[in-house]
Amino acid sequence: MIRLGICTSVENAPLMQRLGYDYVEMGMTQVARMTEAEYAACRAAVRSAPLPVEAMNGMIPADYPLCGPEGTGARVRAYLKTAFSRAQELGVKVVVFGSGGARRLPEGMPLARGYAYLAAYLDLAGEMAAEHGLSIAIEPLRAKECNLLHHVAEAQYLAGRVGRKNVGALADLYHMMAGGEAATAVELGVIHCHIAERASRAYPSAGDGSEADYADFFARLKKSGYSGCVSVEGTCQDFAADAMRAMELLKTYR
Repeated sequence: MIRLGICTSVENAPLMQRLGYDYVEMGMTQVARMTEAEYAACRAAVRSAPLPVEAMNGMIPADYPLCGPEGTGARVRAYLKTAFSRAQELGVKVVVFGSGGARRLPEGMPLARGYAYLAAYLDLAGEMAAEHGLSIAIEPLRAKECNLLHHVAEAQYLAGRVGRKNVGALADLYHMMAGGEAATAVELGVIHCHIAERASRAYPSAGDGSEADYADFFARLKKSGYSGCVSVEGTCQDFAADAMRAMELLKTYR
């Protein structure tokens, strides 16, 4: 059965458990940049939470430019060493590489060179992640958020170019809908998923206009044999109410 989670703070885990969610997806950048005292408090909160933290998004912040030689430099290595070590300690299994600011293609750089730099970064990150039992899911982003890597097929291509077993593609239904990408793309194989409604990237809910897309998305995932995670990643007005409505709808598809 497909597992359902939300990209949110671990403080919401008790409510999420009561609603029937399976895990929490936290932000890696925030955790990686905590002081030792802050991280100790975070670790204690995660260990006492009723749900596991199985995934992290926001892999690396925008002030680490990856489309250039800095992408495999000492500064990036130091950041990843801390980030991956903490992620492993918190029980994380998948790290999401969206990070549109960090991976943005500099003006004037050929697309092929940008992909080469990203492949080099992911080769390094994949090697370091494997040492901590982590997988990396490459997240395509809509064109308004980043100027390269917009489709699941491109993430799959990049993962194949890297050629590491722990580096794969992510399918985010919101970005897929924004880019006009068919749900059939997920049948080629993904290792993690995100979901939100089409119009304003809100949490899914009955009657929001995206129900047919949700149904097709889950059907295609199940057809491909996917039994991993789908995280709600979007905006909400009232976490408790919106999380409840999302679960009531999404559990009918999984």
